Amino acid sequence: MRWWSRWFKAATTPNWLVLDDFFPNLLTGFRVAEYNALLDRFRGLRIASSYGDFDRAHAGYAALYPRFAPRVVRFDPEMLAGCRFAYLNFLNNAAQFLPWLEQHRVAFAMTLYPGGGFGLREAGSDRKLDRVLRSPLLRGLVVTQSASCDYVGPRLRAGVPVREIFGVVANPLYFEPAPRRSWFGLGKAEFDIAFVAEKYMERGANKGFPAFVEGVERWLRTLQPQLAALSRVHVVGGFGAHDWRECLPADLPGPDPAAAGANAAAPRFHGSLETHALRELLSRVDLVVSPNLPFVLHEGNFDGFPTGCCVEASLCGAAFAASDVLGLGAGRYRPGADFIAIDPDASGVASELSFAIAEPPRLRRIGAAGSETTRRLFDPAIQIGARIDFLGQLLDQAALEQPS
Repeated sequence: MRWWSRWFKAATTPNWLVLDDFFPNLLTGFRVAEYNALLDRFRGLRIASSYGDFDRAHAGYAALYPRFAPRVVRFDPEMLAGCRFAYLNFLNNAAQFLPWLEQHRVAFAMTLYPGGGFGLREAGSDRKLDRVLRSPLLRGLVVTQSASCDYVGPRLRAGVPVREIFGVVANPLYFEPAPRRSWFGLGKAEFDIAFVAEKYMERGANKGFPAFVEGVERWLRTLQPQLAALSRVHVVGGFGAHDWRECLPADLPGPDPAAAGANAAAPRFHGSLETHALRELLSRVDLVVSPNLPFVLHEGNFDGFPTGCCVEASLCGAAFAASDVLGLGAGRYRPGADFIAIDPDASGVASELSFAIAEPPRLRRIGAAGSETTRRLFDPAIQIGARIDFLGQLLDQAALEQPS
């Protein structure tokens, strides 16, 4: 029995579509998790994608999920003729498909995640947001952060229901039994730290990559040689050695520890990893560092809290050190207990790394407490279950609106 079948029985529903611009690329783990659950629950559902490299991505998806693959198709505007309802994730995605939805008079709902074209007090984002939120075809909205909920309230067309579901959908693989893990100083000799993010701009400044690089480098120079030799630095995402070198400050003293073969702490670049490989890596990591900054990628841009990489790391038992400039985690994650709050700069990163390597039991306690909180907040019954419940209500309403 699949995990979501414990709560929901499959049902035949009216013809409807999920519209997406990136799926079925396996690197988008949260989409894979959510859309597979929706396909399993709603037999009348298909996923229609405008992703440019659709054929290659679909082949990879079909190899893992052959049961669902026939219902994942390349988008054609004509498939909206006779469609009763559509669902989308992200503002840019909704704005892209909105003209076709309007042409065919298809009612829709969406999840408004941070990013993906959505920002706070930014003119370009506001224009797209107002057009989508004021569409007479919009039937429901899911928001994932309190800041998003506060921001869209005054802009939303009257009568459109809003469901706040904090966070992001995590792949159910993270909730399956995992091998017993160990931590630095408590069954493991090496201290593994990681930076996990995609590169969306030069040097990954919005994700805090320059702060991570400089903080790690300055921290390494404070360590005794034996501790430096036990430290392993991992980078996941679209970053390489050239990005690391570009972020090195000119005033660093002594030799460059990032040089090939200099010591065991030379960064290891893993590239972008799909869920299975990322889970395997994070199950060996002690601490994920995320010094991300809002309003850097573009005016108004911000990340949700915790970022997806912090959620995935926490579900694997690792502690995470993260900035929360906008206070999005307030009331859900306790700084110093469930996660480590850091300033999004090099000194904030270096300072916390020094504490972390010096106090392994503290790091282990924070990792365990954070994992418990994350498992509660991101339980599939909450994240996907609430979406299924909300979409089910909207589908029932859409069926009532159809002419007889």
